[in-house]
Amino acid sequence: MSRQLTVIAHLVAKPDKIEETKAFLLTLVDQTRAEPGCVDYDLHQDDANPAEFTFYENWVDRPTWDRHMEMPYLKEFASRAGDLFAAEPHIRLMTMVTARA
Repeated sequence: MSRQLTVIAHLVAKPDKIEETKAFLLTLVDQTRAEPGCVDYDLHQDDANPAEFTFYENWVDRPTWDRHMEMPYLKEFASRAGDLFAAEPHIRLMTMVTARA
């Protein structure tokens, strides 16, 4: 039985690129939510430090997320990372161990 995958991706924008980063990250949301196997995909911005963004994602399984990572807009994300982010994204992959509420 495949298990739902939860992904937490923490990103820190360069101080002079906060609004540009936010605008770009928002372009990923609708495209990703339309992908087969995407349960949810939400972007958050830290209230205390607006340069910090976090994606909270759920996928039906790991292979589905792996396919997501091959999408052209994620390749663009990777190509723009050096320009937009102050550090490498911190991505955590977790297996859900409870049933969805």
